[in-house]
Amino acid sequence: MPSALHATWLGRVAYVDAWRLQEAVATRVRAGGAERLLLLEHDPVYTIGRRGTTDHLLVGPDILRAAGAAMYRVDRGGDITYHGPGQLVGYPIIRFVEGHDLVGYVRAIEDAMRDALASYGISSRTERGKTGVWVDLPDGRPAKIGAIGVRMSRGVTTHGFALNVSTDLAGFERVLPCGFQHEVGSLARLGVAAGVREVADRCSVALAARLGRELVAETHIEPPMDDEIPDDAPVRTALDLVAEAVPA
Repeated sequence: MPSALHATWLGRVAYVDAWRLQEAVATRVRAGGAERLLLLEHDPVYTIGRRGTTDHLLVGPDILRAAGAAMYRVDRGGDITYHGPGQLVGYPIIRFVEGHDLVGYVRAIEDAMRDALASYGISSRTERGKTGVWVDLPDGRPAKIGAIGVRMSRGVTTHGFALNVSTDLAGFERVLPCGFQHEVGSLARLGVAAGVREVADRCSVALAARLGRELVAETHIEPPMDDEIPDDAPVRTALDLVAEAVPA
């Protein structure tokens, strides 16, 4: 029997709150707890991955503050990206035993997003040398609709994927998303009306299948306890760079 992936819809969650929950769940998974998929939306926020730089920020912090957005340096892979209402964010927190293929794991997430998009009749693809999922806009231009940035630490994965459903795509215009200029797509931009919760359900089914897990839907998850968050976890020192001086 395959192991289970417990999926929970959390609704709208502030970025740092979700980051703390990820760390707590990862601690539980390392101790033998259930593998989980956290599904949610974020308040407007920009996150800068390990390869990222504020050079890819196209506006000043005053503009971000006016837009009601925060910005954090985070410990996932990738560059700078935007999260906001109308975007599905998924954080799979699973055991990653020695010998597993991290690239294969990323491909499984890409394939799951593509499976979910296909269920709406949306054709998508991956791009050679790039991470994420791409579509063609009605005018034929390519656009990125799904982004991925993951972390593997102490045998457990955190962070994950973001799929644009009805996101305000103006949020991406303030940065070079993922570090390079490109169009950004969404289900809404492709003419598909869908709710984030509905898309979350389809993504959870697809991801469980791609990871070879049995999907278990759960409506509740215990909140993080401080002693479940490692002392060296970067979330403990997370600073909103919009509230602080943005480093050069």
